[in-house]
This record gives sequence, structure tokens and C-alpha cells, in this order.
Amino acid sequence: MANFPIGSGEQLRAYLKALRKMRGMTQQDLADRLGVTRPRVWKIEQSPGDVTLTNLLSVFTALGVQLTLHDPGDAKRDPQIPTPRGSWK
Repeated sequence: MANFPIGSGEQLRAYLKALRKMRGMTQQDLADRLGVTRPRVWKIEQSPGDVTLTNLLSVFTALGVQLTLHDPGDAKRDPQIPTPRGSWK
């Protein structure tokens, strides 16, 4: 079992595309599994941060992976945990 730590939207974008390709799936294959169009899959891969969590979980399921949150302990002392950036609207 491999773990894919994600600290940014750019990393998530790269992992989604890589996971799809590792499974030998085209964007159309993934679209068919999700019941959406191929352009929708392209958009999800390009901007996964613009997708609802529910839809993203559906993508994970279609790719055969799951979302797991890992608490490394005392986050205040762990320099590996990135500081959230951007606007929290």
C-alpha cells in the first residue's frame, strides 16, 4: 500500500492524473465510471480544488483509493506540516 501525502492543490492534481494512468485508464474511462463527460474529468484533473469533497471522494473511489487523514502528533512542532495559505472565505 502506497501513501501519497498531499500538501497542495498542485500535488493533488498530479496525483489524480498519475493514479488514473497507473490504472491504465483514459479520461474517458474515468468519465464512464463516474457518469460524467470526459471534459468534466479533464476539469477535475486540472482544478481538483474547485470540486466538492463529495465529488472528489467519488473520483477516489473510481480510482480505487481512499482519503485518509493522518495526525502526525503535535502539529505545532512538526515543520513538515505546511501552513495553510490563501483566503478562508
